[in-house]
Amino acid sequence: MTVELAPDDPRLEVPLGSRVFHAGMPKTGTTALQRTLAAQRGELLAHGTRYPGSATSFNHRRALYAALDRPLSWSGRDDVVPGRERWTRLVDEVAADRSNRVLISVETLSESPADGLRRILEELKGEAHVVLTLRSLPAQLASSWQQYLKSGLTTGFDAWLRQVLDDGRTPKVTKSFRVRSDVDALVGKWAGLVGEERVTLVVLDPQDRALLPRAFESTLALPSGMLEPHDEVTGVNRSFTWGEAELLREINRRIRDRDVRWPDYERLVRGGMVDRLLDLRVPGPHEQRIVPPAWAVERMVGYAQQQIEALRRRRVRVVGDLAHLATPVASSDGAEAPAEVAVDAAAEAVLGMLSAGLGRGNDFGDVPARSLDDVPASSLARALAERVSRRASTASRRMVDRVVKR
Repeated sequence: MTVELAPDDPRLEVPLGSRVFHAGMPKTGTTALQRTLAAQRGELLAHGTRYPGSATSFNHRRALYAALDRPLSWSGRDDVVPGRERWTRLVDEVAADRSNRVLISVETLSESPADGLRRILEELKGEAHVVLTLRSLPAQLASSWQQYLKSGLTTGFDAWLRQVLDDGRTPKVTKSFRVRSDVDALVGKWAGLVGEERVTLVVLDPQDRALLPRAFESTLALPSGMLEPHDEVTGVNRSFTWGEAELLREINRRIRDRDVRWPDYERLVRGGMVDRLLDLRVPGPHEQRIVPPAWAVERMVGYAQQQIEALRRRRVRVVGDLAHLATPVASSDGAEAPAEVAVDAAAEAVLGMLSAGLGRGNDFGDVPARSLDDVPASSLARALAERVSRRASTASRRMVDRVVKR
């Protein structure tokens, strides 16, 4: 049976020297939490918690993907697997600190096979604890589709739903959605690695937004209120309108087969277009929200109830109410994706990509020069080859000139 705890229960506290893995799930307030943690690295250390990484990183995704030899997106392309040195630096920083708690946060960490996760635990050494942040599974339908769009998905919402919710066959796209939704299997995987007593589920409550930061404050023995998110740190993290989502999907569709490399897509589309739309644009009151059809919500509610029954039989710690996993969301019958997008949305998308292309973020600001660690190895190799070729050509021309003059 689960052990139900309040978010400020002192039993949540993990010992000094522990390694705490915040391993998901996506779209559960993780970005706001990570940015708040990253902005207070010094203060956290003063209270016995290390949040490793550089000043320019707010989570540990690239380092963990490097450890797992996992591409950031568009698998099968060698230019999207982060360099191994990222993982090495993280391991070295953690190894040098045996006295403080260490928090590692990657939303998609749980999607990896158990063997890969075991290697990570072994290399980071120390007593491991796992925290899984969860929310209503029906609410994950629209938010997950949007998140996959940011990684290049070209499938429409209705077609995507029918694939990922069809129990009769393996989905051709976003196979990770099935993995994310099977919370009991994820808990079982982590329990097999660290033990059920060291797995904590934090179930978000729509009526209590402070539950998540309070649970982490208790886990890390931090002062109350330290992890409360602030807008100036976290920014606005709204969802796409349906028109904005369709604009991104159409862009994905048109560029997917045109040899656009992932680093360029991430910089121009994600960092330029997407970030500008979501951070700076305010949608009009009549713009259509992404609402799943009733059949999909009904199916996901039933699936969530099965998950809840299975989870209640485990001896994991639970902060919040597992019943929230089955909370339904607004639905509609017969809603269709819009065929047009607001003119100002299209303009903001172009401005975002132009600004990013100029190296000025998404709002034509000043941005620090990138370090070599942020430049893909393939780009460095290509630049070096071009420079060598230019110098060789120059040397050849000079030799010809000398021969002619003789």
